[in-house]
Amino acid sequence: MNINIKSSILKTASRLLCEQVTNGNCLVDTKVRDNGNIIEWHLANGDIIEIINNVDYSTGLMLTPTTSICYWHDGDIITEECFLTHRP
Repeated sequence: MNINIKSSILKTASRLLCEQVTNGNCLVDTKVRDNGNIIEWHLANGDIIEIINNVDYSTGLMLTPTTSICYWHDGDIITEECFLTHRP
């Protein structure tokens, strides 16, 4: 399966993951979903770092070309960064 996330956004999300690992949290699982449009990093404390290409699931097309990096803790979004992405 291909990963459809821009490399610059993956780099930004990787920094967030590295901060967590440096602070003693462990990466326990990685999931690639929705044909590479979603990447989830699951941490030992139950937190999730999620990278999502925002897609209209009724049509499967991008509504506005954006990608979000979300940090979840106890089912709540703690932080969310949204990036405009150019798609050809």
